[in-house]
Amino acid sequence: MQSSRRQILVINGKGGCGKTTIATNLAVTYACKRKNVILIDNDPQASSTAWANIRSTKMPPVTTTPRYERLSMYQTQSFQNRLPNETDIVIVDGNSNARGRDLDDILKDTDIILIPMLPSAIDIRASGRFIADLLTHRLYRAAPRPVGVIANRVNTMNKTYNKLMQFLSCLDVPVVAQFNDSTLYTDAAEQGLGVIEMADDSAAPEEAAQWRQLMHWIDQQATSQPSTAANLRLKMRPRAATRKKQSNLADQA
Repeated sequence: MQSSRRQILVINGKGGCGKTTIATNLAVTYACKRKNVILIDNDPQASSTAWANIRSTKMPPVTTTPRYERLSMYQTQSFQNRLPNETDIVIVDGNSNARGRDLDDILKDTDIILIPMLPSAIDIRASGRFIADLLTHRLYRAAPRPVGVIANRVNTMNKTYNKLMQFLSCLDVPVVAQFNDSTLYTDAAEQGLGVIEMADDSAAPEEAAQWRQLMHWIDQQATSQPSTAANLRLKMRPRAATRKKQSNLADQA
């Protein structure tokens, strides 16, 4: 990965939390800033791909890669994961069922992790377990990278909203944005758009402000440190070289 490229993973072990909504809107926000964006659909439900298929070619382009598809017998993982050299931003719509090697493959190239959470008791418990597992994952511990929680589909008048915010205040993970439970997102998705492209909707300004806040946080992380994915590869490379050297010595013996 080029040093200037950033890969942002949107993931949660709990399905239905709005990963695709966050991923597609994030991709659109960058595309509107004239960035070359790749949206990787890692979820077998293919929701990001379906969104991309109805997006007008007249809108800022978002290139979508359906990486949930199985490899053919003639493809390698590295071939499937190739990206154009001019790519600026990679957004990954993560699979909520990613475990083991699948999760390893996603994390090793990730620079920033976003975790959408819904204000419900079930989602709070499930997301709490996921965050704990993520922060203790060996690849994360080898190269910690910024993690931010997004409070998604919130209604500030609902009691569960207060429970969510109380839970999040106890985490050692920042809440980087808060998006309302608005039909604006559904309307945008049905048209292959992002909310910042829905200027005629009365709810758009409030949501656009939260997207600007999220983008500001991401930009701060990206400029304050080098690519954590690149650092991870540097850390792992000597180990691989040592194993190869040991193997050669064993063969000579």
